[in-house]
Amino acid sequence: MGARGFSLLELLLVIAIAGLLAVVVLPSLPGTLESARLRGSAGEVRATFTLARTLAVSESRNRSVTFDLGSGEYGIDGDARKWLLPEKIRLASVRLGDATAERGVVRVRFYPDGSADEAEVEVASQDGGKLQVRVDPLTGIAGEGT
Repeated sequence: MGARGFSLLELLLVIAIAGLLAVVVLPSLPGTLESARLRGSAGEVRATFTLARTLAVSESRNRSVTFDLGSGEYGIDGDARKWLLPEKIRLASVRLGDATAERGVVRVRFYPDGSADEAEVEVASQDGGKLQVRVDPLTGIAGEGT
């Protein structure tokens, strides 16, 4: 850089480097966003399970989380709040014990002693990513993983 500013060569070099960075970084952004949506959705399903377990224990009565596999909507029975999965994210399946459902409405029950139905909810993205949220039947505690 001289006393009066940048030379044309220096400006062209900076623009070329910025262009190369854009070519490398921009194609990976949509996958990153979809991956973040997938992780966030699995986390919300886990949080809903945790809330249902907490309500079952504190109210000393059964509570259920209902999943509508067609619409992607889920919520705790008896609670006005419902959650809907974001665009390009879907409920792929819900397994209760040995039975797996890929369509329809499925309920996962939580009991006053803290236990629950053995369940696994698979959340999937359009790009093929999948995460499972599992409920331990003895403790009723939910965890996420692949």
